Amino acid sequence: MGFYEEKLVPVIREVCGVIEETPHMQDIVKGTMPYEKFRFQIKQNYQYLMDYTRCWAVGFSKCSCFAEMEEWYQIVKNTMEGTVMVNRDFWAEQVGVDLEEMDAVIEAPAKRSYTAFQLMCAEQGGLAECMMALFPCNILYRYFGEDLLPGCTLPEDNMYYQWLAFYVSEAYLNKTDNEIRMVNRLCRNKTEREQAKLLEIFAVSCNYEILQWQDMYHNMTTWPLDHIFPTKFTMAEE
Repeated sequence: MGFYEEKLVPVIREVCGVIEETPHMQDIVKGTMPYEKFRFQIKQNYQYLMDYTRCWAVGFSKCSCFAEMEEWYQIVKNTMEGTVMVNRDFWAEQVGVDLEEMDAVIEAPAKRSYTAFQLMCAEQGGLAECMMALFPCNILYRYFGEDLLPGCTLPEDNMYYQWLAFYVSEAYLNKTDNEIRMVNRLCRNKTEREQAKLLEIFAVSCNYEILQWQDMYHNMTTWPLDHIFPTKFTMAEE
């Protein structure tokens, strides 16, 4: 068994068990999610995913050879084209949000803190540290789809069913399979001390995922003084 199977899968199973039982996830599975809460989730995720892509790009800058660059580039490209753009185009249309509204969103504190942690790991560590910080955001959602979609009784054209189904699509499974292989290779032959550091990074990112599902999404939590933010700089004229 590799590092993923031996060290990460037990953690993933435990984390998924917590998130899958949250009221927010249960509302998605049952189709009882209040529309505004799902809109909030989609808008916040769009902003988060742009920062997430930047973190992968930092990892790309640390590749030491063509083979690493080619492999890492595919993740950057897929994250931008297959995740950011899906939120910007498909999901924005599904929840009735225009692109100006998507671009104007201020990242909530839970999202900002999460990406700040991921960026720190990418900047201060090597490829293994970067992967451990970013991997939970992809692999956990595959488990959500595999665990919850078989018992979901919503029609296949239902918005919430489609959200879950995306994470068990062939393209998504192939992407996460590739990342699992990368995890095992990057973490192979690490010392006990190095493994402990990598597992700590992975655990922090997993806990950030739990926090957003337990509180941020369900309560639509933003900043204490949200009104003091000016109009998003991206919306201002040059």
